[in-house]
Amino acid sequence: MNDPVFSRFLERRLARRQVLVLAGSLGAGAALTACGGKSPAQSGTAQRAAAEGGGSPTGQQDVTRPAGWSEDSHGKDAPPDYGTVFPEDKVIQVAITVSPENWQKMLDDMTALFGERGTGRGRGMPGGAPEPGAQPGGVPPGGVQQGGPGAGGGDFTSTNPIWVPGTVAFNGRTWTNVGIRFKGNSTLANGWRSGTDKLPLKLDFDEFEGDYPEIENQRFYGFKQFSLSNNQNDQTFMRETVAYDLLGEAGLAAANTAPWQITLDRGEGPKVLGIYTAIEVVDDTVISRCFKDASGNIYEGDGRAASFAAGTQSLIESSFQAEGGDDPDWSDIRALYDAIHATTRTSDAAAWRKGLEKVFDVDAFLEWLAIAATLQHWDTYGAMTHNYYLYNNPENGKLTWISWDHNEVLGSGFGGGGGNPQVAPGGGAQSAPPAGGLQPGGGGMNRNVAFDKSGVGSGWPLIRYVLDQPDYLQRYNGYLRETVKLFDPARLAAKYQQYAAVIRPYVSSEVTEANFAAAVQTLTNTTQARAAALKAYVDSL
Repeated sequence: MNDPVFSRFLERRLARRQVLVLAGSLGAGAALTACGGKSPAQSGTAQRAAAEGGGSPTGQQDVTRPAGWSEDSHGKDAPPDYGTVFPEDKVIQVAITVSPENWQKMLDDMTALFGERGTGRGRGMPGGAPEPGAQPGGVPPGGVQQGGPGAGGGDFTSTNPIWVPGTVAFNGRTWTNVGIRFKGNSTLANGWRSGTDKLPLKLDFDEFEGDYPEIENQRFYGFKQFSLSNNQNDQTFMRETVAYDLLGEAGLAAANTAPWQITLDRGEGPKVLGIYTAIEVVDDTVISRCFKDASGNIYEGDGRAASFAAGTQSLIESSFQAEGGDDPDWSDIRALYDAIHATTRTSDAAAWRKGLEKVFDVDAFLEWLAIAATLQHWDTYGAMTHNYYLYNNPENGKLTWISWDHNEVLGSGFGGGGGNPQVAPGGGAQSAPPAGGLQPGGGGMNRNVAFDKSGVGSGWPLIRYVLDQPDYLQRYNGYLRETVKLFDPARLAAKYQQYAAVIRPYVSSEVTEANFAAAVQTLTNTTQARAAALKAYVDSL
């Protein structure tokens, strides 16, 4: 990767902390390019997958592969082809076919989860914010969340929509019996209730290998799964990409993305749904690309205990979905909870920090926190109990924070108002209230995007307890200073225009050319304002 900003971050990161252990002939540049770029290292689970083979179904040598099966595009042995799947210079076109019977099953399941289709935006605020009157951040001290998975409130559901088999076609090739389902919570619920056909999707290419052994270990150019964001509230179709790119440039573990134009045929002929952002799945290839050892436990935080608030320990298993690893028994999550709430926090701060750092990569979290505040990533920890993963890195035995779901950043949804925010006390942003009447910067939904975090309470102890430590606060402020260099508005504005040039020929089915140009300009203006707010805050320290 030749990006000079990324190279500078590489140098700083290697100087201040060992994120990756460099060994053998793997140089420093190659090591972090593997995480921040499109050249994945064949390590951990990737090495094990290669050793296991997969050209023919295991124990099914007499089973004939589907017509058109090719090892480079369908087989398990093929390394992930990032250039084909996540191109930087074009929109790829992917066609999905679902039988009318299976499509009806998907609709019936959605009705059971979210009620009748097309009945309005739902009980929650735009983008999944809590209803007015909820406690700041959704989890008040004591840990009782207002709504959330399994709680019956807001737009959340504790149950994933059902999988059905379908067909995926791309680049003149076909993949059969691919697992297809709707995905998400508030985004999915809001889309369902609005009646749109463009709902977020997830693909799993060997989900149905038990029913169809001829597709065992089926892959899509080396990938097993994809998350397809429908870009709700984002007429630029690029916010997910912008956020993941920035996180990757900082050397943090981050997914790759690309714009895909999705066509769906559900028995009535093909229909263009529009531009989705395809996102690399954390437990599929992100871990094996970003970490030398990919055998560690992977958890997705989604539920009340994902706040780590006092009193939520008994909910850990239901709030952290185990997504992989040699022994995902939640003991590492419990160890983090115990370290956060250790009595030494108030009696022996140095011992408390030592205990926390033994089980948690504090620096990775603090750097993410600085970047997330700059991006106005409100739909995550500090306001919502979801949209992050924890990976137990076997190299150091520490849980590492991995950010997820960024369609609401930089003023897209409730958190930023969508306008041109002005600098507010504490580094927040203020603009006209969004639908629903809650003022950005004034409620729990925006306390987690203020730079000083002074409004974040003990219901979010990974922010409050950590930043109450002078040593950690100093480190956090240091990451904010580095983010000033990363979050260069002129550089980002140029990137936005590059992305826009790629996407523009495909937007007409969803937005007018004038509205698309205006949306890109609004994103540019918001970026400039946010960069100014960040610099003003850093200069005031």
